[in-house]
Amino acid sequence: MSNQAIHRGEQLVADLGITIPADLSIEDIAWERGALVRDELLEGCVARLVIVGRRGIITVSTTIREVGRRRFAIAHELGHLEMHRGASDLNLCLESDIEPWWRRKEDDPEQEANEFASGLLMPEELFTPRCVKKSPSLGLIESLASEFITSLTATAVRYVELSRESCAVVYSQARQIKWYRASKDFNFHVRVGEEVDRYSIADDCFAGRATPGRPTSVDASCWFAPGRFKDDGMIKEDSRAFPNYNAVLTLLWIDQDIEREYEPRERFTPDGRWRRK
Repeated sequence: MSNQAIHRGEQLVADLGITIPADLSIEDIAWERGALVRDELLEGCVARLVIVGRRGIITVSTTIREVGRRRFAIAHELGHLEMHRGASDLNLCLESDIEPWWRRKEDDPEQEANEFASGLLMPEELFTPRCVKKSPSLGLIESLASEFITSLTATAVRYVELSRESCAVVYSQARQIKWYRASKDFNFHVRVGEEVDRYSIADDCFAGRATPGRPTSVDASCWFAPGRFKDDGMIKEDSRAFPNYNAVLTLLWIDQDIEREYEPRERFTPDGRWRRK
C-alpha cells in the first residue's frame, strides 16, 4: 500500500479545510483542483481524463449507476491529475483499473490513483473516529458508506486497512472466493479460489436462505486454510448478498484467540521446524 498516495488524498482534504464527510463534494473538489466533471456514454472505458494546459476534463461513463462507484471513479481520475500530470494528456481507465481492492505494484499509476481516491474520499482523520469503540460489522460499514457516500466494498476495504481489530473483508462470486483484504493484525490466510463452505453464512446468501444480518459465530475452518487455528476455533462472520452480481461480501472478525500453540520436540524437528502439539 502506497502511504504517499493515500497521504496526498488526505492532505488535499486538510488543505481545503474539510472537517465533515458531508463537505466531501467530489465535483467541487475536482473543480477547485482545475478539473471539470461531466457524464457521458463512453466506449472501451468507464472513466477518462483529458488534460488541456493546466486544466483537466474528467468524464465518467453513464453506465456507472451507483453513486459511490461514480464518486470513486472521479476521485481516481483526479488522482491521475494530481500525481501523474505530464505523463500523458489522455488517460483512459477500465473498470478493472478503478477497483479499490485490487493490488498491483507499488509504483503502478492505477494503484496510486486508487489509493489517492481512498484517502480523499475516506480520510483517516474523519474515518477512524467513527469506528472507535464499535465492534466490526457490515452494519457499521454500511453506516460509514452512507455517511461518506462510498460503495460498500470500497468502504469495507478502507475499514480493514485502518482497523485496530483483527478482521478481513472477503469477496465471493458464483460461490467462489475471489479475494480478501485484511487488517495488519490478521494472521490467517483465507482460502481464495475455493468454493465457499456450506456451513458459512455466505453459503446461505448464495442459496437465498435467511441470514442473521449480524456477526455470527462460525467455525474458523469455514474460511481459513488449515494449520494455524485451533480445532475448535470460532470466528465472527457477517455476510451480505449482491444478487445482481451473483456475489457476497463478507466481513470476518477474530474476536478471541484461536491460534494453535506450537511446542518444540527435542527442541526442533530434523528440518528445523517447530512441531505442532
